[in-house]
Formats: sequence, C-alpha cells, structure tokens
Amino acid sequence: SANTEDARNALQRSLLRSPQKSTSRLGTELGVSHMTVLRMLKSLSYYPYRPRLIHGLHDGDNELRVEFAEEFLSLIDDDDSILDRIIWSDEATFKLNGHINAHNCVYWDTENPMITIDRERSVGGVTVWCGMWSGGIIGPYTFDGTITGAAYLTMLNDYFWPVVQSIEDPEELFFQHDGASVHYTKAVRSWLDEKFPNRWIGRGGAISWPPRSPDLTPPDFFLWGVLKDAVYAHKPKTVRDLQRHIEDEIGLLNGELMKKVCQSVPSRLEKCVEKSGAQTELF
Repeated sequence: SANTEDARNALQRSLLRSPQKSTSRLGTELGVSHMTVLRMLKSLSYYPYRPRLIHGLHDGDNELRVEFAEEFLSLIDDDDSILDRIIWSDEATFKLNGHINAHNCVYWDTENPMITIDRERSVGGVTVWCGMWSGGIIGPYTFDGTITGAAYLTMLNDYFWPVVQSIEDPEELFFQHDGASVHYTKAVRSWLDEKFPNRWIGRGGAISWPPRSPDLTPPDFFLWGVLKDAVYAHKPKTVRDLQRHIEDEIGLLNGELMKKVCQSVPSRLEKCVEKSGAQTELF
C-alpha cells in the first residue's frame, strides 16, 4: 500500500506549508493516486474546511446589530406570525466569470481554522433583485446597467407593487431592505412610507436595519449562495444564458423551503445577541 507512515508524514508537512492544496496536486507531489491521498487524509483526521464570505463590521456596528436583534425578537414575542408576513429583499450581481467558488477553495486541517473572506460589493455583470418570504420568491427582476435610486423606485412601483397587491391581506405585509444608498433616496423612503406605513425595515424606516448585516437576512445568508452554486454549475457563456439559468433555478426552489428559511431568522438574532453583535457566520 502507498498509504505508509512516511507518506502520511510527507502529506502533513506539505499541508502545513500550504493547506489549500488540492488532493490531485498532493497526489502528484507524493507520487500516489488521488484516492490514496483521500484515504491518508481520512486516517489523519483531516477535513476540508471552506472559507466563509463575510462583511467586516465597523466601530459601533455591533451595538446597532444587538439593538435591532432585541427589538425584532420582541416583535416576534408579541406576534410570531410576523415571520410569515415579511418580504426580505436584496440585489446580487452575477458575473459570467463566476464568483469565488467556495467548493474549490478549501483548507485541509484537523480542526476548523475558521477562515473568512471579507466580501466587497462590485458593480458589473447581471444585477438582479429578489424578494423572499414564507409564500415563496418574488422575482428575479433584472436591472439594466447600474442601479440608481430612480431605477430602484421604478422596480418597486412597476414590478414589485403589483405582485404585493395580488397577495392576500397585503396591508399586513412588512418589507425589508438594507441600507444601500439607492434604498435611502427620499423618493424611495416616501414610497415605502405610503405603501408600507410603519411596516418597512431599513435605513430610515420604522424599524432601522443595522449596517453590514447580510448574515441576518434570508436572501443573503441563504438564497444568493444556493442560487449562485446552481447557476454557475451550468457554466453560462452569455449574459442571456446567465439570465435564463437564474430564472430557471429560482423556479425550482420549493415554497416550503422558503418558509423554513424565513422561520430560521430568530435563531440568528438570538445568536447575534448572545455574541454581542458579532457576525453569526463565525459561530
């Protein structure tokens, strides 16, 4: 067998120098097969740990996150049906050259090294908006070019609002978006005050959304990751293909799953409070 003590020691030395090496490269270096490398890793109790993409927090963010979490948990205590009446929304950019593929970016170690990657938003590719709630997904809506306050308001008024009006008891619904600058224009806030009086969550809203907190909203901690994995698996070659795959994959998502994800928000808020506002993805 090639799985000898000397080979295992050489494997450990190689991983100590570079824990991100693929099993194929390790096999080439050691002169053994890919499957032998996997068997050696298993015998040494090494596992592939994937880095998480997070937003770095600024001074004062932790306090704002705890404040929001406590306020929202209090609302749920008063009326737990609110979890089924919130439309969580967000935008994401899909690029033809793909996003960081976490499945191919791993760290081999005996314990989770808790590697994280600060994520920066960028403009380019296809930018889509989705609303997610216990009743399913609203969208995708594709923006032409860079999103402006006027373009965002057009989407809300011409695309989103007709869908909301078709939902039973729309006056009971809440709307959430983050504090992006296009969300904070006076025209957008006025529109939300009119359509969702005292029922919208965001910067300047009845309930203030804490900055840099994608780990607390379902589109960010669930939808975009699942959707990008599925879309990029098709390896789209054109923008049109990219858009088609986005639409197709969203159509495959189960409504019951959306409800389950939305119902998981309180556990994240509780963890946020427990960890004094730290990123919940770290625990």
